[in-house]
Amino acid sequence: MLRKLISIAVVAVTLPTIGQAQCRIAVAGTACVAIPQPLTPQPGPVEIGEILERGQYSMIMNARYYGLPTVSDGWVYFRIEDEIYRVDWRSHEVLERVTDQASRNW
Repeated sequence: MLRKLISIAVVAVTLPTIGQAQCRIAVAGTACVAIPQPLTPQPGPVEIGEILERGQYSMIMNARYYGLPTVSDGWVYFRIEDEIYRVDWRSHEVLERVTDQASRNW
């Protein structure tokens, strides 16, 4: 019985500190506020399958620095606003949005 009471006391003491540890900025006398995240991802500046105008966007030359797979099979990476897209080199057709594959360097 004593062991059970001690366990309950330990849990009761540690619960408030666990909640505070999950708050990114904890200031004495304030509460942690959770910011709601959108359920659907935001649309990108271009659509998959869209043909890009030549010379309008920057090609990424050092893909390995950003943690992306090396360029091969006739496609390259383009920076469009703050996103990275895999684009066919010849037709300039947007193949895939790959921003989520980039490393923290991006």
